[in-house]
Amino acid sequence: MKKKADIKRILLIGIPMLLLAIGIKTLGNESRLLWFERNSTNSTHASFFLFSGDKERAFRVEEDDKVFVEWQPEIKKGSLQLSVKKPSSDETITYRRGQTISFTAEQNGKVKLLINGQDSRGKFEVRWSISSADP
Repeated sequence: MKKKADIKRILLIGIPMLLLAIGIKTLGNESRLLWFERNSTNSTHASFFLFSGDKERAFRVEEDDKVFVEWQPEIKKGSLQLSVKKPSSDETITYRRGQTISFTAEQNGKVKLLINGQDSRGKFEVRWSISSADP
């Protein structure tokens, strides 16, 4: 009878601790708790209980390509923002609310997307598409 009680205690304490350990990622001043991420060639999606830090994605563009970036955050707590850095400039443009951004690439290079969270809870999705200037 006592062995059953010990096994139940181990299961009640051990399994939640294991799940928590699997879902936690802490690197330096970056925290991700229960972070679930899905990436593809033209999108990234994440849902999380706690996110403080940065998530970066980049993609290549050619000169005169038309670039569309769709930003869809759903935040229950904290702050979350998307910064977009074009290949032609050192300047980044920051977006806090969901919206679609479009621009024409002025030169070949990488477009960098940086998602920054501060004690945030919720989810986000970023999708991008490129329309080539060549017919």
